[in-house]
Amino acid sequence: MTKVESLQKYFEFNQSDLEANRQGRVTENQQARVKGRVQRFNSRILIFVAILLVIATVSFAVRTASGTGNSEGGFPTSFLFGPAITIIILIAFIANRTNKKNDLSLKTIEGTVNFVWVENRVPNQDRTGYKTEKSLEMRVGGVSFHVNQRLMDIIDQGDHCRFYYTGGGEIISAEFPGKKE
Repeated sequence: MTKVESLQKYFEFNQSDLEANRQGRVTENQQARVKGRVQRFNSRILIFVAILLVIATVSFAVRTASGTGNSEGGFPTSFLFGPAITIIILIAFIANRTNKKNDLSLKTIEGTVNFVWVENRVPNQDRTGYKTEKSLEMRVGGVSFHVNQRLMDIIDQGDHCRFYYTGGGEIISAEFPGKKE
């Protein structure tokens, strides 16, 4: 498989998609793929929200049945405050991310590819310390993309490439300018 074919497979585009991108258009197939990725991510968040709601409901029912809900005998609003705030924040996050990722305006960047491993210090789950997480970024002409390490098998450090991507940052096609296809 050639590098061009591998690039097409990795970013899930075909020659007609690339031609449309060269003319400044995003194809229906590309729009559907971007929207599908956004929907899959949102579904995972909504499943987490549903699980959180089930846990909160079961906990509320157990506390009410055992009589430990509220000392005044009224509705224990303070108990529901944490899950409610978490759900509101998650829904706001989904709405903001969906709006950003569904920006299907076409952008182009061309230049030398530079792969960089980025390290982030994040707190441990038990908040007793930090751990270092590494992620791979591909930088081209001042624009960074989070990519999978498999892309390094297709594009070499220092290759000259042109990337077509959406306003939401999703690469939808790419090419090696000047190379025969």
